[in-house]
Order: sequence, then structure tokens, then C-alpha cells
Amino acid sequence: MLIAITISSILILTALAFLVRKSVAPWLCPLCAGVAGTWLGLLGVYFGGFTVDLRIPAILLGGSVVGLAAQGEKILANKSETYQLVWKTLFVTVGFATAWFVINLAWIEVALGLAILGFLTFLPWVGFPSTVHNATSGRVEQLREQMKSCC
Repeated sequence: MLIAITISSILILTALAFLVRKSVAPWLCPLCAGVAGTWLGLLGVYFGGFTVDLRIPAILLGGSVVGLAAQGEKILANKSETYQLVWKTLFVTVGFATAWFVINLAWIEVALGLAILGFLTFLPWVGFPSTVHNATSGRVEQLREQMKSCC
């Protein structure tokens, strides 16, 4: 029965997110919102003292981690393939560990995991100085050469 409620919740929350996203948050992925809203709801019900098979929110949490990593790939499009793989591997492994800590009510570890995920999320914009410098200087030189050829 819980799986039917879970699937219904995902569908309903996804539809609601789709309807409001254009006016409220155009960047929002409706399916991501539906999945995240469902696992948050299930955990809320569980923490409220009701019986919930924690395998279901655990699966949904894992899906959210992978979904966030996929969104991160878009940000990393201008980075090297190695950088992308290292970033995504770190994000997914830390994300899965953090999800496990959430399910097991290990709040200190959850806080640490969220801090690491926050750092990893911010990292692509900051980058490592040598990586950013090399990528930027190569692109700048390429644009200079194109402008010289142009005019």
C-alpha cells in the first residue's frame, strides 16, 4: 500500500510543481520536486511516529542524489572530463552516505555530509586555481586569435 501512496505522491507533487514552476521557479525540475517532496513527506511521517518502510524513502533519496549530480553535470560542461568524473563520483558517494545517515538518524554525520555536498556544489564555480586558469587562458587565447582573423 505504501508504494501506491508513494507513486501517487510523486505524480501529484510533480504535476503541482509543473503548474507553478513557470511563475515561481522556472529552474525547478518538476519530477525532482515530486520525488524530493515525497521522501521528505515520508520521513516526516516516520519521525512523527508512524510506521514507514524506510527502504522507500531511501530509494527516493538515492534518486535525488543522482538527479542532483546530473544537474551538476550541466554546470561542469566546460570542465575537463576528468574533473567531471571526479566531481560526480565525490558528489554521488558523499550524497549516498548522507542519505544513509538521514535514514539512520545520524544527525552529526548528516550535517557533515551536507557541508561537504555544499562545498562540492560550490566548487565548480570556484574551481581549482590551476584548472580555472588553464581553461580560461586557453579559451581567451582562442577568442583572441579568432578576433585577429576576423578583422
